[in-house]
Amino acid sequence: MSMLSEISNTVKSQSVQFGFDACGIARADYLSGKENVLKQWLDKGYNASMNYMQNNFEMRLNPQLLVENAKSVICLLFSYNSDACQRAGVPKIARYALSNDYHTIIRRKLNDFYASLKRIFPQISGRGFVDSAPVLEREWAVRAGLGWYGKSSVFISPVFGSFVFLAELIVDIEMEYDKPLTGNFCGACNKCIKSCPNSAITEPYVVNSQKCISYQTIENKNEINISTCDWLFGCDACLRVCPYNRRTKICNHEEFQPLSEALNMSFDDWENISEDEFKKIFKNSPLMRAGYEKIKRNLKNIIQQKYL
Repeated sequence: MSMLSEISNTVKSQSVQFGFDACGIARADYLSGKENVLKQWLDKGYNASMNYMQNNFEMRLNPQLLVENAKSVICLLFSYNSDACQRAGVPKIARYALSNDYHTIIRRKLNDFYASLKRIFPQISGRGFVDSAPVLEREWAVRAGLGWYGKSSVFISPVFGSFVFLAELIVDIEMEYDKPLTGNFCGACNKCIKSCPNSAITEPYVVNSQKCISYQTIENKNEINISTCDWLFGCDACLRVCPYNRRTKICNHEEFQPLSEALNMSFDDWENISEDEFKKIFKNSPLMRAGYEKIKRNLKNIIQQKYL
């Protein structure tokens, strides 16, 4: 076994020790071929009001602008799939947001993982990312052999499906690199495209954020101008119909056990909740990203659609 293989194997075994479900490693090269894809998406205005997507264009493509002398991108996967689901007839919340905020939990795991690598490889230097900074995390996960893009543009793992969180550790040491999976794994399936409530998936692998319920209920600071179909926060309709999510592993990680209130609160409960109650119940929840006023706006939009 070569030295690079030994380093990679050690990294992967350590990732398991710190609770990650999968680990792949890609060479920290410039993401050639992605420039035009990203530029075309931005030129069409599909980023809606998310102007930050236009910033740091080169940094999104070149990991060496994020980490000096970057050699390797360690890609980590953590499944949030579980058996728990909301009861029927309540305002819907995207599955990832039913429990505590993944940013905090995954960041802690990533920091501990990096600290362990520093003890084993004192010369290593790098930086971790959890849905932060201009990192094209799905692209790196694909290049690290962990899965592929579905037609919804969502990342899909052959083992864990698409209910997964991604994190990256960009470091300055070389390793043995994984090969991307090859093939058309979605085949002729278009269930994700057909399930999108507002046809936000304009064509395979392309999403118009302006039509996306997740964008409208979370990122949009103005009034909602589309149907949100009972979705209070986020939307994962395209994930729920994906055949891979019906036959992949369900992990039920303890850290991501859903909050009972997120599973069971009715329309009346949401209508009557005070701001203090909301902050107390959901203080560690992704719902705090939207905040009380925006959640109330989303609820009002749902109710108006029901009775107009």
